[in-house]
Amino acid sequence: MNKKWFVIINPVSGGKRAPKLWNKMLPHLENAGISFQVAFTEYIDHAGILVKKAVADGLQHFIIIGGDGTANDVVNGIFNSTGQPENFVLAMIPAGTGNDWVRTIGAYKNIAAIPEKLQTGKTFLQDVGLVSFQKNNETGNRYFINIAGLGFEGQVAKNLYEKEGWLKGTKLQYQLAILQSLFVYKHTRLTLTIDGVTQSQTGLSIAAGICKYNGGGLKQLPDAIIDDGLLDMTVIGSMTKLQMVLNLPKLQNGSHVKLKSVNTFRGKEININSEPPIYLDADGEFLGTTPVTISLIPKAIQVLQF
Repeated sequence: MNKKWFVIINPVSGGKRAPKLWNKMLPHLENAGISFQVAFTEYIDHAGILVKKAVADGLQHFIIIGGDGTANDVVNGIFNSTGQPENFVLAMIPAGTGNDWVRTIGAYKNIAAIPEKLQTGKTFLQDVGLVSFQKNNETGNRYFINIAGLGFEGQVAKNLYEKEGWLKGTKLQYQLAILQSLFVYKHTRLTLTIDGVTQSQTGLSIAAGICKYNGGGLKQLPDAIIDDGLLDMTVIGSMTKLQMVLNLPKLQNGSHVKLKSVNTFRGKEININSEPPIYLDADGEFLGTTPVTISLIPKAIQVLQF
């Protein structure tokens, strides 16, 4: 079957890395006779709008050149356009700051090999998360494909969301947001309900989702399986922020889940409340605050396997 791909490029991803990557990739697609049309995003959530129009035009195959946030926007565009998202295929070409989703699904090996993968490559179905949250005294909903973060994670995302300037989309901006959050964020009393079972604890940071990595390579959910129909959750509890920094190597390799101050959970639906409310992000994009409900749609969308 002759597939036409819709290429979505975020020109500011990864410190404007995406357009350079596209310029290298373009001649390979043309030489291979790949059918495609291309669009550049111009503002936040623009990718979702572009996707909705593409879906209305009958397109089902999408190449994403950008970061995790761009991929999140594309997924939301698909899910908000059709009742059969499992018929759609995503090919992720990472060009962002964190690039955490591809650490689980796998990234392309070289640009010259991309056309062959687009033509004959296999796909797999992965789970997709759905999170509800509070923003401006209203309830919002957002689909996600990697990890939702709360507490310290959400504070970092909020700091990034509010910043503009020449550092936008760079690793340095991300590192500065982490440093800023370390000074201002405080432990919070949490109420967690996993598949109807409720408990309370003090928490510093929460990661819940489908894949293994967030925060630019932190293996927050080391046992997560992308298509098992379950959400994994890691709660960093009474650990101080200094201890969190000192344990960074454990966060990077996933061994932090063995620490006494870290608890892990697994379930199909997770409810999180807190006093005071804490910030939420999904796939690195700031969304709002608690109360939060996270659920799962099993094997919901196709992903190209590189």
